[in-house]
Amino acid sequence: MMYFSAMKTSTITIRLPQSQRDNLKARATRLHKTESDFIRELLAREFDQAAFGERASEFVGCLDSGPTAPAPVDALRTAIKRNNWRAK
Repeated sequence: MMYFSAMKTSTITIRLPQSQRDNLKARATRLHKTESDFIRELLAREFDQAAFGERASEFVGCLDSGPTAPAPVDALRTAIKRNNWRAK
């Protein structure tokens, strides 16, 4: 569990459909967390993922892998034909 007693915090209110609230309670209970801790962790993960996407966006499409190698199946098929003692 995370405790935020030393941090400045604020409170928000959100409205959830009953099914989402039930799911939230059940998941938090299974993970032995409070609903608030569970939601804070979800938000932290979401913000971390968004931050990575923003940092990496400048590199999207900048790498050229060059010509693609032949498919491994074709290479395997060629090796089998080359080494097949029955065909010789």
